[in-house]
Amino acid sequence: MFPQRPPLEGERFLAYLPHSGFHNQLITLETALRLAVSLNRTLLLPPLYLSHKKQALVWKEPPVLLKQWSDRNRTGVDYCRTIEPATWPPKNRKQREAMTEQERLTEHQCRFYHLWTTTPWTYFYDIPKILSDVVGVAGETTPIRVFSRPVITMEWLKDNLQVQDLEKEMYFFNDTSRYEYLIVDDSETDYGVKPGDEKPQEQDDHLTLIPETIATAGKFSKRLLLTDLQRRPERILHFGSLFATDRFEARSQRQRDLKRYLSKGMDLWNQAILDATKMAEDQIEVWSKESKRLAPGFLGVHLRTEDGIFEKGAPMNLQRIVSWLGEMVKQDQQRYSSKLRRRQADLALVQAGVAEAALTSSVPGAEAAVLPVQAPASHIPASPDDDAEAVPTFLERCRSSPVESPMIFMATDVHQPRTAPLLKEFLEQFPCTMFLSDFRESDALLEKIRNPVDNVLMWPYMVALMDANLAAKGREFQGTDRSTFSAYIINHLWPEYHPEAMGEYY
Repeated sequence: MFPQRPPLEGERFLAYLPHSGFHNQLITLETALRLAVSLNRTLLLPPLYLSHKKQALVWKEPPVLLKQWSDRNRTGVDYCRTIEPATWPPKNRKQREAMTEQERLTEHQCRFYHLWTTTPWTYFYDIPKILSDVVGVAGETTPIRVFSRPVITMEWLKDNLQVQDLEKEMYFFNDTSRYEYLIVDDSETDYGVKPGDEKPQEQDDHLTLIPETIATAGKFSKRLLLTDLQRRPERILHFGSLFATDRFEARSQRQRDLKRYLSKGMDLWNQAILDATKMAEDQIEVWSKESKRLAPGFLGVHLRTEDGIFEKGAPMNLQRIVSWLGEMVKQDQQRYSSKLRRRQADLALVQAGVAEAALTSSVPGAEAAVLPVQAPASHIPASPDDDAEAVPTFLERCRSSPVESPMIFMATDVHQPRTAPLLKEFLEQFPCTMFLSDFRESDALLEKIRNPVDNVLMWPYMVALMDANLAAKGREFQGTDRSTFSAYIINHLWPEYHPEAMGEYY
């Protein structure tokens, strides 16, 4: 992550408890970095936690979340580095009953071992560049300071920050709900004494820092003033959750500039993902030319269907994507109208030639014209089955569709999307739709990569990022409402790859 070092004399720190999935942690990190700058504190930078959904760290009250973090350790199970029960042949009932207690313990511990991992944020993102390049943004004169916090426990704070008494040297926000507090940007707005207040707000009141209940409706129940946080004297200011895109307001110009800088500054620099994405892009370009598409490039979409609101809202979210694609097709038809007319004229000539050849062949004594048929090349072969009707390949289906039918890449959590009932009509309507599973060579670049620290396979987490990265390469993008994965593509990746479309924002 970053080299370990002793704390500097007088150095003050900001900390928080990470939770939830990859993109939620990224949102939280951006908020924490901006807050660290605003409070002139060093951020205790946690690792990125990656896991199977069964081992996800969902939001809990701090004591519970801290316990979950303390359970994520490798003490006494290093032997599991080379033991992966998920790869073992399944056991029948008799075989399981015959297992010894030690065999059961090994299987249990090693299954858990390979269901999660942690890695420095620098594994995926150019964090050092973000820290240094803030100089000059919103008047900042020094880089953002961070201090690696690889272990999320209170004991680690004592041992590594030279803290004698946490109760005296740390202020902890013990949030009892997921959206307990909003951090109010009052740097240019006075939220202090109002007419009719019984007494002026004194310095002592600021130091107690009891969050005020917000009178207005909203998802946050309390508010913390930024100026109050800046006055905290403790060495460590420790939050529970900092998740939510609107957790920390950005009312002042300084905060808006910092938020914009951090939002667009997370440059993905994992070379394996970048190489796999480039390989897929090149393949799409080949398919687009072979299928003679009207518009260049492809459209990116993201459909999330798993968990809660997304599972219930999947049909509606899919319909939104269909409607958006319909508008894109109309725009393409208008933009490339002359090209479309030429294509239609060429097709009419071909059809007329075929009809004339058929008429000639029906005349007695006439020699039938034999038209050569070239089989389409495809890097997605159909499954061979001599006894069954051949299933058309992706490229065959795409080539037989109207030229204005766009190339589409869909990032999705739908399992086996080509055969999923949810997508049956969609694929009939948009036959040139591609999924990550169509890019086998790209997948092969990622499938064997392991975390060098614990030997856990990184493929499940890297492939999700590649899914997002490739979708963001689309000339236009449409996501799923309320999905942080879609928001990540819209706010981070798509602007990075299409700065010309962002105008002054980029």
